[in-house]
Amino acid sequence: MMYWEKVKQIEEELEEVQRKIVEIEEKLKSLPEGHLEAKRIGNNVYYYLRYWEDGRLKSRYLGKSAEDVASKLREAEELKRTLSSLKIRKRKYEALLDKISKLINS
Repeated sequence: MMYWEKVKQIEEELEEVQRKIVEIEEKLKSLPEGHLEAKRIGNNVYYYLRYWEDGRLKSRYLGKSAEDVASKLREAEELKRTLSSLKIRKRKYEALLDKISKLINS
């Protein structure tokens, strides 16, 4: 494989990573942030979504069942892990392309 073909491949991979980052960031906007908290009162368990807003810890009552919110929180955590690894790959590709650019222009 010629060098310019490899550079082109790296550029395409960088574009794909950037596209995925934007896609995940948009998806995260639609998912809840925070964590679940269960409070037992008598024989009943009540669920709350706890999250930070404007520097203060807030709570939102969810009711006696929180399965839907719990699954969305798990999805958000998985997406955040994926986003983190994609951002690392993006930085590596950018650094590599920057080195190549400096070699070509020197």
